[in-house]
Amino acid sequence: MAITDEVFLEQFENQTLSPDLFDHYGHLRLAWLYLNRYSLDEAIEKVTDGIALYARSLGAGDKFQRTLTEAIVRIMALRKENGNTDTLRAYLAENRDLIEDIRAVVGAHYSSERLNSEAARTRFVSPDLRPLDSVSVP
Repeated sequence: MAITDEVFLEQFENQTLSPDLFDHYGHLRLAWLYLNRYSLDEAIEKVTDGIALYARSLGAGDKFQRTLTEAIVRIMALRKENGNTDTLRAYLAENRDLIEDIRAVVGAHYSSERLNSEAARTRFVSPDLRPLDSVSVP
């Protein structure tokens, strides 16, 4: 079932979005939409707080991981800033690794120990391998 971006955001924000629409692509879609509507800091807050609330509404609050989520938004923002695309489809075509292996993208910046720590689950922790502002575009 395809829905417009506005309906997607509305349903996400009031926690009525079908979990079927909030797969990995849905997470990237959410970040893209907020990055196009808000400053980076506001987008990060809306994505992380929103996903935490949405996960709790589904009884899956323990699955939310703050550092992973924020790192992805930051990586997407930097690539968006350095790219030349104006649609999510074009953006993802240029950034296939975000679809195919997002964990490896984030793993270039974080050791598994740091990324999988309890601290990283509940709050943002800085990368220990490479700064997030050194993101390379595939």
